[in-house]
Amino acid sequence: MHFRISLLWIIYYIITMNNIPPVLRPAPPDADILPVVAARWSSRAFDSSLPVAFELMNKLFEAARWAPSAANNQPWRFLAFGPENPDALEKARSSLAGGNAWALAAPRLLFILTRTDRPGSDKVNPRAMYEAGMAAVQMALQATGEGLVFHQMAGFSEETVRKEFDVPENFAIITAAAVGWPGSVDTVPENRRNLETDIRERRSLSELVFTNGEVPAE
Repeated sequence: MHFRISLLWIIYYIITMNNIPPVLRPAPPDADILPVVAARWSSRAFDSSLPVAFELMNKLFEAARWAPSAANNQPWRFLAFGPENPDALEKARSSLAGGNAWALAAPRLLFILTRTDRPGSDKVNPRAMYEAGMAAVQMALQATGEGLVFHQMAGFSEETVRKEFDVPENFAIITAAAVGWPGSVDTVPENRRNLETDIRERRSLSELVFTNGEVPAE
């Protein structure tokens, strides 16, 4: 396992020599984990000249389809936009916040939704957000395995998306995701470029895992 992680580091440095951030950008894990998990990250650099075939997108959706789901309700839904309908794509892009202008270079844009009530009932599904999150993670990992950039964003107008595409009120619009092939870091706004190359960091396990009846203080 350590050999595989080391190999990812070698690939990382070779690719960054060409100023193109890699899809696989490994961080040193504290324990042996799957390389695709250790190396998944969210680049902002897209190559706008390279299309992403819808057949490839279907692999991402298929990965999401098999996410865990209580009672097999599968509450997640996806609004998918691409070159097949340029007008719809532009409407979808218009919902993005100004700070996410870099995502306009991505050839495909998704919105991840979840149904908040249970089918056949007006009762709220308290796990709907959680389950949609699991589906999104499986999409992200599949995208990484395919060599795609998959960057999820909270910076968008939910109101715009709901109005432009008549999204029913019982569907929460959770996040947007830009999808495309990796591009040059030079396409990223200068004040964000360091995020493409800085060492990735996460909280230590001691800050996240509590045993023997202990509970987090923050």
